[in-house]
Amino acid sequence: MILCSCNRITDGEVRASAKPCGAAADRARDVFRCLGRAPKCGKCVRNIQAAIAEMDSQPALADQRERARA
Repeated sequence: MILCSCNRITDGEVRASAKPCGAAADRARDVFRCLGRAPKCGKCVRNIQAAIAEMDSQPALADQRERARA
């Protein structure tokens, strides 16, 4: 699902953003930085934050994010 129309950022890219950067993305700005993009209209920030929060609430994804932070 596309979370950011301006930059065509998908929920899959948000989930994967922790790995290439070497640290878990905790905020929307971390996701943008990791993907080499910048927010344009800003309407997507809540969607991206919600996706990050959802990942943190799912045990398997939260474990992956913790390992990426270490």
